[in-house]
Amino acid sequence: MYCVKCGVELQKGVDRCPLCGLRVYHPEVEESPDPRPYPRYTEGAETVSHGGLLFVLTVLFALPALVCIVMDLNMNGNIRWSGFVAFGLLWAYVVICLPLWFKRRSPTIFFPIAMAALIALALYVCLKTGGRWFLSFAFPVGGAVLLLGEAVIVLLRHTVGPHRHRALFILGGAAIAAGGLCMLIEFLLHVTFGLPMRWWCLYPLSALALIGLMLIVIGVCPPLRISLHKKFFI
Repeated sequence: MYCVKCGVELQKGVDRCPLCGLRVYHPEVEESPDPRPYPRYTEGAETVSHGGLLFVLTVLFALPALVCIVMDLNMNGNIRWSGFVAFGLLWAYVVICLPLWFKRRSPTIFFPIAMAALIALALYVCLKTGGRWFLSFAFPVGGAVLLLGEAVIVLLRHTVGPHRHRALFILGGAAIAAGGLCMLIEFLLHVTFGLPMRWWCLYPLSALALIGLMLIVIGVCPPLRISLHKKFFI
Protein backbone atom coordinates (compact mmCIF):
# COMPACT_ATOMS: atom_id res chain seq x y z
CA MET A 1 0.00 0.00 0.00
CA TYR A 2 1.26 3.45 -0.92
CA CYS A 3 0.49 7.00 0.20
CA VAL A 4 -1.80 8.77 -2.28
CA LYS A 5 -0.02 12.09 -1.71
CA CYS A 6 3.72 11.40 -1.72
CA GLY A 7 3.85 7.81 -2.99
CA VAL A 8 5.82 6.38 -0.06
CA GLU A 9 5.24 2.68 0.60
CA LEU A 10 3.27 2.20 3.83
CA GLN A 11 3.41 -0.65 6.27
CA LYS A 12 0.26 -2.50 7.15
CA GLY A 13 -1.80 -1.01 9.97
CA VAL A 14 -0.33 2.54 9.95
CA ASP A 15 -2.76 5.42 10.49
CA ARG A 16 -0.66 8.21 8.95
CA CYS A 17 2.05 8.49 6.32
CA PRO A 18 5.45 8.73 8.07
CA LEU A 19 6.71 11.22 5.46
CA CYS A 20 3.93 13.70 4.77
CA GLY A 21 1.56 12.94 7.67
CA LEU A 22 -1.49 12.28 5.50
CA ARG A 23 -4.12 10.21 7.32
CA VAL A 24 -4.48 6.73 5.88
CA TYR A 25 -8.10 5.80 5.42
CA HIS A 26 -9.03 2.11 5.47
CA PRO A 27 -5.69 0.74 6.71
CA GLU A 28 -7.43 -2.57 7.28
CA VAL A 29 -7.95 -3.21 3.56
CA GLU A 30 -6.04 -6.29 2.47
CA GLU A 31 -3.58 -5.93 -0.37
CA SER A 32 -4.46 -7.69 -3.57
CA PRO A 33 -2.16 -10.54 -4.61
CA ASP A 34 -1.15 -8.56 -7.69
CA PRO A 35 -0.90 -4.88 -6.68
CA ARG A 36 0.88 -3.74 -9.84
CA PRO A 37 -0.88 -0.73 -11.41
CA TYR A 38 0.08 -1.95 -14.88
CA PRO A 39 -0.89 -5.09 -16.80
CA ARG A 40 1.34 -8.11 -16.96
CA TYR A 41 3.71 -8.33 -19.90
CA THR A 42 2.75 -11.14 -22.22
CA GLU A 43 5.13 -12.72 -24.67
CA GLY A 44 4.15 -12.41 -28.28
CA ALA A 45 2.20 -9.20 -27.77
CA GLU A 46 1.24 -7.39 -30.92
CA THR A 47 3.92 -4.93 -31.99
CA VAL A 48 3.31 -1.73 -33.90
CA SER A 49 5.09 -1.39 -37.22
CA HIS A 50 6.86 1.93 -37.73
CA GLY A 51 7.42 1.36 -41.44
CA GLY A 52 4.57 3.62 -42.51
CA LEU A 53 5.58 6.41 -40.17
CA LEU A 54 9.21 6.25 -41.31
CA PHE A 55 8.11 6.35 -44.94
CA VAL A 56 6.01 9.46 -44.31
CA LEU A 57 8.85 11.16 -42.43
CA THR A 58 11.30 10.33 -45.23
CA VAL A 59 8.98 11.87 -47.80
CA LEU A 60 8.47 14.96 -45.64
CA PHE A 61 12.23 15.49 -45.45
CA ALA A 62 13.03 14.58 -49.06
CA LEU A 63 10.23 16.52 -50.78
CA PRO A 64 11.27 20.05 -49.64
CA ALA A 65 14.89 19.30 -50.56
CA LEU A 66 13.91 18.18 -54.07
CA VAL A 67 11.60 21.16 -54.57
CA CYS A 68 14.34 23.59 -53.54
CA ILE A 69 16.88 21.94 -55.84
CA VAL A 70 14.49 22.06 -58.82
CA MET A 71 13.66 25.72 -58.14
CA ASP A 72 17.35 26.58 -57.81
CA LEU A 73 18.20 24.85 -61.10
CA ASN A 74 15.36 26.60 -62.94
CA MET A 75 16.26 30.03 -61.55
CA ASN A 76 20.06 29.92 -61.62
CA GLY A 77 21.00 27.01 -63.86
CA ASN A 78 23.02 25.36 -61.09
CA ILE A 79 22.84 24.56 -57.38
CA ARG A 80 23.49 27.66 -55.29
CA TRP A 81 21.29 28.13 -52.23
CA SER A 82 19.37 24.84 -52.42
CA GLY A 83 22.42 22.88 -51.30
CA PHE A 84 22.26 24.52 -47.87
CA VAL A 85 18.61 23.52 -47.53
CA ALA A 86 19.22 19.97 -48.72
CA PHE A 87 22.22 19.37 -46.44
CA GLY A 88 20.39 20.95 -43.49
CA LEU A 89 17.40 18.68 -44.02
CA LEU A 90 19.72 15.70 -44.40
CA TRP A 91 21.36 16.45 -41.06
CA ALA A 92 17.95 16.85 -39.40
CA TYR A 93 16.88 13.52 -40.91
CA VAL A 94 19.99 11.81 -39.54
CA VAL A 95 19.33 13.20 -36.06
CA ILE A 96 15.56 12.64 -35.92
CA CYS A 97 14.70 9.73 -38.21
CA LEU A 98 17.80 7.57 -38.63
CA PRO A 99 17.64 6.09 -35.09
CA LEU A 100 14.02 5.09 -35.72
CA TRP A 101 15.11 2.64 -38.41
CA PHE A 102 16.84 0.46 -35.80
CA LYS A 103 15.41 -1.51 -32.91
CA ARG A 104 18.39 -0.81 -30.65
CA ARG A 105 18.90 2.95 -30.62
CA SER A 106 22.22 3.23 -28.86
CA PRO A 107 23.36 6.83 -28.32
CA THR A 108 26.94 5.53 -28.32
CA ILE A 109 26.55 4.94 -32.06
CA PHE A 110 24.11 7.62 -33.17
CA PHE A 111 25.69 10.57 -31.38
CA PRO A 112 28.96 10.29 -33.37
CA ILE A 113 26.93 9.86 -36.57
CA ALA A 114 24.94 13.02 -35.85
CA MET A 115 28.08 14.99 -35.01
CA ALA A 116 29.86 13.71 -38.12
CA ALA A 117 26.90 14.82 -40.24
CA LEU A 118 27.01 18.25 -38.60
CA ILE A 119 30.74 18.58 -39.29
CA ALA A 120 30.11 17.56 -42.92
CA LEU A 121 27.42 20.25 -43.15
CA ALA A 122 29.88 22.84 -41.83
CA LEU A 123 32.44 21.69 -44.43
CA TYR A 124 29.89 22.12 -47.23
CA VAL A 125 28.97 25.62 -46.05
CA CYS A 126 32.64 26.56 -45.81
CA LEU A 127 33.41 25.33 -49.33
CA LYS A 128 30.35 26.96 -50.90
CA THR A 129 30.99 30.33 -49.26
CA GLY A 130 34.72 30.32 -49.96
CA GLY A 131 35.58 30.51 -46.30
CA ARG A 132 38.76 29.36 -44.60
CA TRP A 133 37.34 28.63 -41.17
CA PHE A 134 36.60 24.91 -41.31
CA LEU A 135 40.01 23.49 -40.35
CA SER A 136 40.81 26.25 -37.88
CA PHE A 137 37.39 26.54 -36.18
CA ALA A 138 34.55 24.20 -37.16
CA PHE A 139 36.55 20.97 -37.25
CA PRO A 140 38.35 21.35 -33.88
CA VAL A 141 35.20 22.59 -32.12
CA GLY A 142 33.06 19.83 -33.61
CA GLY A 143 35.72 17.24 -32.80
CA ALA A 144 35.97 18.44 -29.20
CA VAL A 145 32.20 18.29 -28.75
CA LEU A 146 32.18 14.82 -30.32
CA LEU A 147 34.91 13.50 -28.03
CA LEU A 148 33.39 15.03 -24.89
CA GLY A 149 29.86 13.86 -25.61
CA GLU A 150 30.94 10.37 -26.60
CA ALA A 151 33.09 10.04 -23.48
CA VAL A 152 30.17 11.06 -21.24
CA ILE A 153 27.78 8.64 -22.97
CA VAL A 154 30.18 5.71 -22.78
CA LEU A 155 31.02 6.35 -19.13
CA LEU A 156 27.36 6.71 -18.13
CA ARG A 157 26.37 3.52 -19.95
CA HIS A 158 29.26 1.27 -18.90
CA THR A 159 30.62 2.46 -15.55
CA VAL A 160 27.61 3.56 -13.49
CA GLY A 161 25.66 0.32 -13.13
CA PRO A 162 24.11 -0.05 -9.67
CA HIS A 163 26.37 2.69 -8.30
CA ARG A 164 24.23 5.62 -9.32
CA HIS A 165 26.38 8.17 -7.52
CA ARG A 166 29.13 7.62 -10.09
CA ALA A 167 27.01 9.54 -12.59
CA LEU A 168 27.52 12.64 -10.43
CA PHE A 169 31.29 12.43 -10.91
CA ILE A 170 30.90 11.92 -14.65
CA LEU A 171 28.44 14.80 -15.09
CA GLY A 172 30.51 17.04 -12.82
CA GLY A 173 33.65 16.39 -14.84
CA ALA A 174 31.70 16.93 -18.07
CA ALA A 175 30.44 20.32 -16.83
CA ILE A 176 33.99 21.44 -16.01
CA ALA A 177 35.22 20.18 -19.39
CA ALA A 178 32.39 22.08 -21.13
CA GLY A 179 33.64 25.25 -19.45
CA GLY A 180 37.08 24.56 -20.86
CA LEU A 181 35.46 24.08 -24.27
CA CYS A 182 34.10 27.62 -24.06
CA MET A 183 37.66 28.87 -23.63
CA LEU A 184 38.72 26.89 -26.70
CA ILE A 185 35.88 28.39 -28.74
CA GLU A 186 36.83 31.97 -27.88
CA PHE A 187 40.50 31.29 -28.63
CA LEU A 188 39.66 29.77 -32.02
CA LEU A 189 37.36 32.71 -32.83
CA HIS A 190 40.30 34.99 -32.10
CA VAL A 191 42.70 32.98 -34.25
CA THR A 192 40.32 32.32 -37.16
CA PHE A 193 38.29 35.52 -37.45
CA GLY A 194 40.56 37.97 -35.66
CA LEU A 195 38.03 38.79 -32.97
CA PRO A 196 39.51 40.43 -29.87
CA MET A 197 39.90 38.32 -26.74
CA ARG A 198 37.30 39.77 -24.37
CA TRP A 199 37.42 36.71 -22.09
CA TRP A 200 33.65 36.19 -22.15
CA CYS A 201 34.48 32.49 -21.79
CA LEU A 202 35.26 33.06 -18.10
CA TYR A 203 31.55 33.55 -17.33
CA PRO A 204 30.32 30.15 -18.61
CA LEU A 205 33.54 28.58 -17.33
CA SER A 206 32.87 29.86 -13.79
CA ALA A 207 29.22 28.77 -13.85
CA LEU A 208 29.95 25.32 -15.27
CA ALA A 209 32.89 24.82 -12.91
CA LEU A 210 30.69 25.60 -9.90
CA ILE A 211 28.00 23.22 -11.15
CA GLY A 212 30.59 20.52 -11.76
CA LEU A 213 32.17 20.94 -8.32
CA MET A 214 28.72 20.87 -6.71
CA LEU A 215 27.92 17.56 -8.41
CA ILE A 216 31.26 16.10 -7.37
CA VAL A 217 30.76 17.21 -3.75
CA ILE A 218 27.31 15.61 -3.73
CA GLY A 219 28.82 12.42 -5.10
CA VAL A 220 31.56 12.38 -2.46
CA CYS A 221 29.27 13.08 0.52
CA PRO A 222 26.80 10.22 1.15
CA PRO A 223 24.76 12.09 3.85
CA LEU A 224 24.18 14.94 1.40
CA ARG A 225 23.05 12.50 -1.30
CA ILE A 226 20.65 10.82 1.12
CA SER A 227 19.23 14.17 2.24
CA LEU A 228 18.66 15.29 -1.36
CA HIS A 229 17.09 11.94 -2.18
CA LYS A 230 14.63 12.24 0.70
CA LYS A 231 13.69 15.82 -0.09
CA PHE A 232 13.61 15.77 -3.88
CA PHE A 233 13.39 12.01 -4.68
CA ILE A 234 16.59 12.16 -6.78
